[in-house]
Formats: sequence, C-alpha cells, structure tokens
Amino acid sequence: MAWCNDEPVPPTLPEQPRANQFAHLLTLIAASAIPAVGWFTQEWSAATTLIVYWFETVAGLLFIYARGVLQQRWNPRRGHFRYEAPQPKGAARTRRAIEAKGKPGSFIKGFFFINAVFCAAHGVFIAVILLILTHNGNAELVGLDWRSAGFGCLQMLVVVVIDFLVDVPYLRRWSFGVLEQTANRSFGRVGVVHLALIFGIFAAAVTNSPARMFGVFVVLKTLYSLSTALPMYEPATPPAWLNRLMNRLRREPEGERFEDVWVKDQAAEARRRVRNDEVWTGAGR
Repeated sequence: MAWCNDEPVPPTLPEQPRANQFAHLLTLIAASAIPAVGWFTQEWSAATTLIVYWFETVAGLLFIYARGVLQQRWNPRRGHFRYEAPQPKGAARTRRAIEAKGKPGSFIKGFFFINAVFCAAHGVFIAVILLILTHNGNAELVGLDWRSAGFGCLQMLVVVVIDFLVDVPYLRRWSFGVLEQTANRSFGRVGVVHLALIFGIFAAAVTNSPARMFGVFVVLKTLYSLSTALPMYEPATPPAWLNRLMNRLRREPEGERFEDVWVKDQAAEARRRVRNDEVWTGAGR
C-alpha cells in the first residue's frame, strides 16, 4: 500500500490456515462445554463453575502472552514496539498524524497488564458474590467442591495448552494483525465474563431463584464464546439501509455523508494495520 495514495483502501482481516481454524474451533467448543456440562449434568455448584470460568480466563491470558512474546522474538514487527491502536470512528487521520500516534511500548505487555487487572477483579468479585450468596441462605448454591473444581481446571488447562501448541509452528509466519486479532478476541471474552458477573451473578444473589439465574449466565456465556469463532464482518462500504438511516440521524461535516466517513475510517484502519505490520529492524528500539 502506498502512503501517498488517498484512495480508500478497505481493511482486510488476517486469517489463519484452515487447519488452525478448525483446531481452534474444536478447542473453543471443548472449553465452552467443560463448565456447561459440569453445571447442567454433573451437579457442579455455582462456586465450582465460577472458579473454572475464572481459571479459563487466567490460563488463556498467560498463553496469549506467550504467543506474543514468541512472535515478537521470531517475527518482530513495528506493532510489537510502537503499537498504533485503532482510532475512534470518525477520527481518520493523515499519515503524519498516524505516524505520530505510535509510541514506544510493547503491545503484548500492555495487553497482559490490562487483562491481569480484569482477572484480579474477577477473582475478588467472585469471592464477594459467594459471600453474599452464603449470607442470603443459599449455601447449597455456593457449595464449593474442590475436587470437581480442580478436575475442571485441569481439563481447561489441557484444552488451553493444546490451543497454544496448535499455533506455535505458525507463529513465525503470523502477521502482527493475527496476534492483535487473537488477543482482542480473548479480551472480549474476558470483558463479557466481567459484565456477566456484575449483572447476572449479582441478580442471582438477590433473587429467590439464584440457580435459574446462574443457569442463564452459563448459557449466555457459552453462546458468546462460540460466537467468537464466526468471521468478523467489515464491509468496505456500509449497507444502503444503514447509509439512509445514519444520514438522517446524524450530521456529518458539510459535503460529507455517512458512507464517506465510513470509507475514510476503513482506509485509516487499513493503513494502521499496514504500519503495525512493518518489519522491525531494531532502529530506535
């Protein structure tokens, strides 16, 4: 891509080999099934199931970090050292502004730190919710079975390790975009668990049917996890119906339409990805 070219350039999402995609789909199904089967068929308590969910996020974070460290060492790219984050919609910038945006710093270290904070918050929140459930007379729902929890965590660890080992042979050939996409999808799952814990589990703690509420959480968490296997939809131009709707609801700068802003944003995103994927020679490191 030429930087002097002002024509809109639609971004393309990086894709992994088909064998990798299929293997990841299987491990995703397995990771989603472990707590769901435990809750619905093995009489796991809420505490046991929550601990397995929490362990999944922690183990997943550690192995995403391992992917980033290995890829940074084997195939260093600009995004590893001067990462340019996605810009808000409507904030397409010139080349000079985009170049100035990149600041020294490790993408994977920043990702790890943010997610580690979330995981720590999960652990604290789970402990608080379990105390609330016990205080409200729902000790049978809490009923932590350490043997079941340990077995579930061990199963989850095996799945996460397999998922990691599937990627190791390809890390040298990964673009930075593949790493970024993999990490962001992992972060999305952590965020959903966090929101579900805040709203769903709190509702279970203060209602008269906590088991039913927690069952709803398990179903929704499973469906969301599986949905992350679907390809992301990023059209170069927005659908016609969306253009008409947004042009009525919002006002763009004079002479611009929603579809014009969309195309500019997509072109800026494409340039950002290309910049992050430039080979890093070590200059300025």
